[in-house]
Amino acid sequence: MTIWFVLYGDKLYIGTANVNRHWVKNVQKTPRVELTIGGETFRGTAQFLSDRTEHECAMTAIRRKYWMFRPIIELARILSAIGLMRDNTGSFEVALAG
Repeated sequence: MTIWFVLYGDKLYIGTANVNRHWVKNVQKTPRVELTIGGETFRGTAQFLSDRTEHECAMTAIRRKYWMFRPIIELARILSAIGLMRDNTGSFEVALAG
């Protein structure tokens, strides 16, 4: 499965546009994850960011990395802000195993 991720400082974040997806629920139940990035595999533990400030920090970093999707992302944020769409975004912080 392809996911949006970003390395921001010493933190690895994973984002989703829909917290109701099966993979999100699976990771919340079993937070051990394995990520293959650029042909290299990493193992770690994912923690769902329920704190709004931490989530916004993660999503800001993700939006910066995936700038080419900014018009779509911003449209969704505007529709959410005016109540025409629900904000279902979510994010995880992944602590990589030593």
